[in-house]
Amino acid sequence: MKRMLGIVALFIATISCSSDLDSASLSDCSLVDCASGNLLLQFLDSETEEDVFFNGTYNLEDVVITDLETNEDFVFFTGTSQEFETAQIALNTFFESRNNVMLRIAVPDGFETTLSFDVTFIQGECCNVNNYTDVSFTNVTSVDDSDGDLIYKIFL
Repeated sequence: MKRMLGIVALFIATISCSSDLDSASLSDCSLVDCASGNLLLQFLDSETEEDVFFNGTYNLEDVVITDLETNEDFVFFTGTSQEFETAQIALNTFFESRNNVMLRIAVPDGFETTLSFDVTFIQGECCNVNNYTDVSFTNVTSVDDSDGDLIYKIFL
């Protein structure tokens, strides 16, 4: 009898479980928290390692970023953290793949660097992804990207 109950329970469990994934739950993107695809840039003094925008050497409002292919302003936004004494520039995400993107980042009467990279745009069901490769800067002392793939500390 126990054996028969076990077989019946196994049969019921087998037919009640669907082998098809519930497509409604997979397409509910409201449950997904997409990671940012923005490149984050922090500019530091190469001697003191102080953030040059946070310490007042330069003003974030003076930053101009130009796409050298189109010669148009490139969309970016800025943010500061009093707790970590940092100021960051976040570059807008891309909605298409591009090779050899070149952006001039300048502060009038301050500094100028050219950021170049390739970006691959991958459209996902819920989240889009930007993969950046061959990232480099000109006219800088050094670059540290050890804080993560999209965070760059640029030493001037």
